[in-house]
Amino acid sequence: MSKIDRLVAAIDPAPHAPKQGQDAQELFHKIVAMPVKARRRVRWPVVIPVAAMLAAAAVMGVAFIPTDAPSGIAPAAALAFQRSGDDWIVTVKDLYADPKRFASEFKARGLDIRLSIAPGSPSTVGHVTGGENSERAHIEEESVECESPGGRCAVSFRIPGDFKGSAHIWFARPARPGERYESAGDADATGELLHCVPFRGMTVNEVRAVLAERDGSIEEFRVGKRSDRAQQVPGNWFVSDAVPTAPGQVLVWAQPDRVKFTPELTAHMKKKMAGCPKG
Repeated sequence: MSKIDRLVAAIDPAPHAPKQGQDAQELFHKIVAMPVKARRRVRWPVVIPVAAMLAAAAVMGVAFIPTDAPSGIAPAAALAFQRSGDDWIVTVKDLYADPKRFASEFKARGLDIRLSIAPGSPSTVGHVTGGENSERAHIEEESVECESPGGRCAVSFRIPGDFKGSAHIWFARPARPGERYESAGDADATGELLHCVPFRGMTVNEVRAVLAERDGSIEEFRVGKRSDRAQQVPGNWFVSDAVPTAPGQVLVWAQPDRVKFTPELTAHMKKKMAGCPKG
């Protein structure tokens, strides 16, 4: 089962607002600071912004070695290291580097840290999607600057000079053509296809029309209490939820009955629509 399949399976088909996580900084420290007896991996259906947690993110617009470059030319460093007192300030330079390169460059400085970067939907780019650690570790965010959701990000993080633990951090990068998302945010999050669209409660035909105007489409449906797969459903069915799966595509939960708006769902939708154009 892929990461996006696990994400899809974790979504409750019942129409209610997703549960909100704890304070982002606290969540980060749970990933890299909480001592555990065994290796632990943490995953979230909706990723947490790096700007609020920590990170390992990316600088878009990286340098690549041409395939026809003369032999013997080594690729540019994937990470930039700079001393700040006894600490290391690390910036990710190559968003598409092999994770082995990250590990090798950390190892060269005596650090047992791994970074894994996978394609994510626009609202998740530059966001931590999970992590694991073997013992207490204190890695702090240094700076984060993103031009736009899914756009260029410059993220640096601080590693204490006395860091002795090990850590593995996953975060999202923009998807290349033909790639599917391995992490995804809400379908109506900033930068996503249904941003500023109150799609919950709309009919399938209405949502399909909105997506078409944005060069998007419905990839597949989930129906019933068991979220069974369906390629098509009647156009007058109602949409209860959706999640991005690939550039220009979303997975939709649909049902024949109207969506029941709980106070929690109403508040969630109101929050998502804050700042959007009226009418």
